[in-house]
Amino acid sequence: MKTMVKNYSGPDGFRIIAALMIIMIHTSVLTSFTETGDFLLTRVICRTAVPFFFMITGYFIVPKMKTNRRAVLPSLFKLSFLYGICILLYLPLNLYSGQLQGIGPGGLLKKIFFDGTFYHLWYFPAVILGLVLVLILQQFFSARGCMIVSLILYAVGLGGDSYYGLTSSIPLVRDFYEGIFQFSSYTRNGLFLAPVFLCLGWVIASKKAAPPAESFRNFWIFLILTAAEGLTLHHFNLQRHDSMYLFLVPCMYWLFSWLLTRHWPAGPACRDISLIIYMIHPWVIVLVRGAASLVRLENLLIQQSLIHYLAVAAGSCILAVIIWILLQKIKKKTS
Repeated sequence: MKTMVKNYSGPDGFRIIAALMIIMIHTSVLTSFTETGDFLLTRVICRTAVPFFFMITGYFIVPKMKTNRRAVLPSLFKLSFLYGICILLYLPLNLYSGQLQGIGPGGLLKKIFFDGTFYHLWYFPAVILGLVLVLILQQFFSARGCMIVSLILYAVGLGGDSYYGLTSSIPLVRDFYEGIFQFSSYTRNGLFLAPVFLCLGWVIASKKAAPPAESFRNFWIFLILTAAEGLTLHHFNLQRHDSMYLFLVPCMYWLFSWLLTRHWPAGPACRDISLIIYMIHPWVIVLVRGAASLVRLENLLIQQSLIHYLAVAAGSCILAVIIWILLQKIKKKTS
């Protein structure tokens, strides 16, 4: 049995890929060519991106929490700080689009603590709540117990997401989910989605043996099964949303295991740059649309989905690198 050699270039490199996949979701990259192909790419394959980021957090943070509960505090502070920055960053767009009109205190709390104040910001309250929930579970259960509880929560989340068309046919179950949707618009949140992938990262971090050689093969097997599952559910119009799939859990386990065996030319800078890309890309979408209207190239830069994606992805990457360089200079001056 080979001992695991710690190598993070694979996960670090995939951070950039995952960030670009999230842009694919938000620009529906293939809609100009094929609706089914776009669904398969953006609503199934690219759904590996956010769970991957949850697993990164689970891999590095959750094991420390088990032995020292205070170890989670710096991460919670950082995530809350970044979320606060994003809330302010997207406040002008919230106000311009009228998204905050008439929502009331309850609606505002729902946005802040579950849905996110902009469509991509749900990740921050999800990972914060997920970490707190896993921390609580660790006080009562072993790693195996935490994993079991998180899988049960994920199963409940499935019923309000991709399998809602089945569960909603049962009146009592439908009423249960309608109650959930009163405080969270989706079950892709820190209660149902995040814990299982945080715990999955913890499980992989706890393994002393190197990932098995068949990790890559197993990843593709479960990715194909996830694709078949997604296409079937989509065909029968059973999905309320498309963030959660049954086969996505084993798919992510083998993907992350395989990434730990990769030696890619990726460095720690990928960690910050991928995060910046995630944070700013909706603003870049707005800027690309505005520029396209200004130069009257809407047919090319907006209506052509692939060109639109490439413009947003390139703009996000360039702007993220510029922001990262400026932040590094500020750090040097203040250190």
